[in-house]
Amino acid sequence: MNKARFEAFSDGVFAFAFTLLALGFVLPELHAPSNRELSAALLRLWPNLIAYFLSFSVIGIMWQNHHALFRLVQRVDRKMAFWNLLLLGGAVLIPFATTTLGSYPTLPASTFFYGAVLSVCATFYNLLLLHLARSNAFAPEVPQATIASTIRGYRTGWLVYVGATLVALVLPIVSFAAYLMVVVYFLVPRGADSDTHISARHW
Repeated sequence: MNKARFEAFSDGVFAFAFTLLALGFVLPELHAPSNRELSAALLRLWPNLIAYFLSFSVIGIMWQNHHALFRLVQRVDRKMAFWNLLLLGGAVLIPFATTTLGSYPTLPASTFFYGAVLSVCATFYNLLLLHLARSNAFAPEVPQATIASTIRGYRTGWLVYVGATLVALVLPIVSFAAYLMVVVYFLVPRGADSDTHISARHW
């Protein structure tokens, strides 16, 4: 399959997911509001704003990791495209889960649903990565240590997401904090994302 079209399509879906995040901000209908009433209505959206920044970071990291990963891939096959489509399908659900979380931030159902969506995305990300490794899709000069480090990093993220999703059923706030921890964890370059000397040769 054409690698350039594969990456362009993926970038487009991630961009669409970014755009959908902003639709989660909905003001209640106000009849002849005063400035004070409008200001109060805007301030009441602060949970939506926090959820927005969390999901913006999550999707941004997903896109960055996807970009860094496929800079090291030399070919794309049909099974790879299948796992990637499932990953993207999960990514476009993140805005809806974000709206739910922002509207009901302290309820277990909303926090659990948000974590379930992120866990699904992490699952497909890990399955995609395992297929890349097993099908020898990486360029020959990519060290095995880099591939192994990337697999460990993705697996750690998946474990935290699944654990946080289960915790959401009893401690929603703790679960929300764990989602933030995953963002901080992936802000540090690791695996494929940290090997800039390899990536530069694939530009």
